[in-house]
Amino acid sequence: MRVKRLVSLALAGMLAASVALTGCGSKKEATTSDGKTIVKIGTQQMPNDEGIAKAMNYFQEEMGDSVSVEIVEFSSGKDVNTALAAGSIDFGLEGSCPASLAIAQDLGVELIWIHEVLGDVESLVATGTSGINTVADLKGKKVAVPFASTAHFSLLKAMENAGLSASDVTVLDMQPDKIYASWNSGDIDAAYIWEPTLSQLSNKKTVITSGELAKAGYMTSNVEVVRTKFAEAHPDIVAAYVKALDKSVSMYKNDESTAIKTIAEAMELTEDNAKFQMSGSTWLTGSEQISSTYLGTSSAKGAVVQNLYDTAEFLKTQGSITKVPDKSVFEKAVNPKYIETALGK
Repeated sequence: MRVKRLVSLALAGMLAASVALTGCGSKKEATTSDGKTIVKIGTQQMPNDEGIAKAMNYFQEEMGDSVSVEIVEFSSGKDVNTALAAGSIDFGLEGSCPASLAIAQDLGVELIWIHEVLGDVESLVATGTSGINTVADLKGKKVAVPFASTAHFSLLKAMENAGLSASDVTVLDMQPDKIYASWNSGDIDAAYIWEPTLSQLSNKKTVITSGELAKAGYMTSNVEVVRTKFAEAHPDIVAAYVKALDKSVSMYKNDESTAIKTIAEAMELTEDNAKFQMSGSTWLTGSEQISSTYLGTSSAKGAVVQNLYDTAEFLKTQGSITKVPDKSVFEKAVNPKYIETALGK
């Protein structure tokens, strides 16, 4: 049921984005009949800090009574970018690859938060009958992955390290719901995918995880971007969004059992499964995010800038973009000031 729900919500989001793209002019300020500012948060079903913030109503609490929060679910970063480009959402949760793509294509967004650094929560898995035990065993096999995603980046880096070229493997572009269906029908041999779809795949064996690839120098993450025009008009709302996420991370670090129970109920998981999924990535507090390892500060941007630039180079090799803009474009798009404001820096 959860898979069907995600598909329908994603299609609804895509339809709204398509309608908006056919309109003229820029997105007008959306308000309710009683004058509240409507804030649309594009999200995905993930066992992370945003999952807690949604379930606990932290966004509404932090943004206040003058705001009406609407949550719009998508199944991939590609769909999130389409909606951002259309102006049909204000915030968007997506992987570092879609975020790099959005910046490179000048969609008018800023990166303001890292939801998690990916580990076991995103992995390359093979079917039990595929005969695949190592990355090198992918030769001649069919592997599904959502293109231009963090999983796609990780898959191709893993193949490169194993001495495999693109012609050695049939790599298929599939969204999570399609991967789930194709796995069950036996149409694919392996998939590089994230939670919760990862846990839903039966009779699987893990070949390599994003955590292992991160140790090899290929870090991927889930991040939050906001439309620049919206952020400039409502910096207080963006800072409030960040406060909600920092509160969620604090819950996980200080009261893990409550955080696990919250995610389990929100995503219809057992608590053991929720704990397993949540422990498969690294959650960062606001203070950790503005270190040089990650976003850095407004006066000295961090390593995320180079990571996004390197990811754009990868996207160019895949034909997702025709050229990589100067690194200064990515430096400008990484904006730690909302975390600084939320922390009183």
